[in-house]
Amino acid sequence: MKKKSIIVFLLFLGSVINAQNPGEWYKNNLESGSFGIELQKANEFLKSKAVKRSPIVALIGTGADIEHEALKNSIWSNPKESADGIDNDKNGYIDDLNGWNFIGSKDGNIMDFTMQEGDREWFRLKDKYADLIFDGTTYFKYIDGVKTDVPPPSDMEEYGYFKSLMSSKESQLAGKYAGYAITFLIKDYIQKWDAELKARFPGKNRDEITVEEFVKTVYNKNSPKDSLRDVALSFVGLYAGVTKAYAQDKTLAVTWENIYDNYTNKQIEFSRKSFEQDLNKWGRDTRKAIVGDDCLNINDKSYGNNILLTSNSLSGTMLSGIINSIAPEAKMMNLVVSAQSGEPYLKDIALSIRYASDNGADIILLPQQNSLYPQDQKKWISEAINYAQSKGALVIVPVWENSEDLSKKDYYPSKEMDPALPLNNLITVANSDVKGLPSMLSNYGADKLDIYAPGIDIYSTTPGDLYKTGTSSAFGAGMTAGVAALIKTYYPNLTGVQIRKLIIENPTSRRGVEVEKGIIVGGKRAQDLFLFEQLCKSTGIINANNAIRAAASVK
Repeated sequence: MKKKSIIVFLLFLGSVINAQNPGEWYKNNLESGSFGIELQKANEFLKSKAVKRSPIVALIGTGADIEHEALKNSIWSNPKESADGIDNDKNGYIDDLNGWNFIGSKDGNIMDFTMQEGDREWFRLKDKYADLIFDGTTYFKYIDGVKTDVPPPSDMEEYGYFKSLMSSKESQLAGKYAGYAITFLIKDYIQKWDAELKARFPGKNRDEITVEEFVKTVYNKNSPKDSLRDVALSFVGLYAGVTKAYAQDKTLAVTWENIYDNYTNKQIEFSRKSFEQDLNKWGRDTRKAIVGDDCLNINDKSYGNNILLTSNSLSGTMLSGIINSIAPEAKMMNLVVSAQSGEPYLKDIALSIRYASDNGADIILLPQQNSLYPQDQKKWISEAINYAQSKGALVIVPVWENSEDLSKKDYYPSKEMDPALPLNNLITVANSDVKGLPSMLSNYGADKLDIYAPGIDIYSTTPGDLYKTGTSSAFGAGMTAGVAALIKTYYPNLTGVQIRKLIIENPTSRRGVEVEKGIIVGGKRAQDLFLFEQLCKSTGIINANNAIRAAASVK
C-alpha cells in the first residue's frame, strides 16, 4: 500500500511554552471544555508522592534535536559508552552515546530516502516472476520481444505472493512494470488480428479498416475462452475510445492503422519510459552504498552511526517535547530508522526494539503500522516485541490514517500478529482532537485499535530551539508514551503489560457518543456515523489522571 513518511503540519505560535497556549489543550482537565488527558489533576494527585524512577522512552523513527534547550537535560545517556571512537560496551555500535542511527554509514552519511516495503519485495522477486505470463496451460516470457515457453514456478506460493503485490497495490513499481510487460503480449495479439483483418478485407489498407470492422472480426462470443486476448482487447478498446473522444475532429474515426501503429511501435517505448521514470523516483535504494549491510539478514547487526540530528528531525523533536511535557523525569533514547520519505526497513525496527530493551527502555514508541510485513521479517518484529515484553517494556504504535477498518484489513505490528507469541505489551493508538472527536482519517476497529489520544493541533518543541503547533498521526501515540512514562516515574515496578491494561481500562469514556468517521467504501473515501465503542477497545480517550490513580491501587 502506498505509504508516506510521517507528515507534520505546522503553524508558528511563538517560542515559549506556557499553560495558556492553545496548543497545550491536551493537558487540560475535562471541566475546561476540552478533551485533554487531565494532566493537571494527575499532577495534583502526584505532588505529595516521591519520584521513584527516570523512565527511559525509546523513540524509534526519525531523528531529533537532542540539544534543544527544552530537551537537552531529558536525553538518555548510555552509561557504558564514552566518546572515544571505541565500542566500550561491545554491542557493535561505536559511541552510541544517546541512541543510534540504523540508516547511516560509518563515514557519517545518512539515507534520505527508503523504498516502500512492497517495492523492496517486488525488487527481491522480480527476476524470478516479473516477466512471467500464464495462458491457462503454459507459462511463457517475452525474451527480446519473442514469446518463449518456460517451466512453471517451482514455488507457487511465492509466485502467488509476488502477484499479490500488484493486485493489492502494495508496490507501485509492480503495477507500472506489469503495464510495460503487457505491451509485448498486446503486440503479439495485434499482429495476429492484423493477419485476420487482411484475410477478411483483402482490398483494404489498414487506414481504411474501421474500429467497428476490427471488433466484428476479432470479437466472437462463440470463440474459445482466451483471458489474455480479453486483456489485450480491453487495452485496445480503452485506447480507441480515448483517442476517439479526444480527437479534435469529431468526425475522424479511429482506424486499424492508428491502433496497429500504437501497439507495435509507440506503446512499448512509452510504457518503458514511464516505468523507468517511476523506477528513478521510487526505486533509488541506496542502502547497499550507504549503510552496506544485508537488509535481509537479521544477524548482520554492526552498521549505522551515532548521528541523531537528521534532515527529518521535526517529528522526533516534537514527540520528545510532548513526552517531556507530560513526564519531565523521562529520558529520551533516539533510534533512527526513518528517512525523509519512504518506509523503514523491518530489520532496523526489530534491532531498534532489541537495542532499546537491552539498554533499559521502559516505553518503546514505534513508527506507524504497515499493511505489508513479509513473513520472515514479520517474525523478527514479533520476536523483538516479545523480547521487550520479557524485559517489562511497553510498546506503542500509532495506526495509519487510511480510514480503514482494522477488522477487515490487517496492519502490523498487532497484538495478534503471531499466534505463538501473544504480545500483551503492545498498544495501538489513534488521534483525537480538542472536542473529543476521533481523527476522520485514522484506521479504526473495536478489536484492533486500543485507544484514542490527543494528537491534533499540539504545541511542542521543534529543531533549533523553536516551538510550534502541529498535527501528526504519531502524536497520539507520543501522548500515550508520555502518560506511560508518568506512571512509570512513580510506580516503577509496573510492567508494560500492566501499564497497557491501566491505560486501556481507565480512559475518558465516550461510550454511547455518536461521532462521524471517515471510512473506505468500494475503494473510495466516505463518511459514516459510529458509536465511540465501535471504534476502539477502550471506548474512549487516554486519561492520565484516571490511569495514575488506578496505578496507585495496584498491589
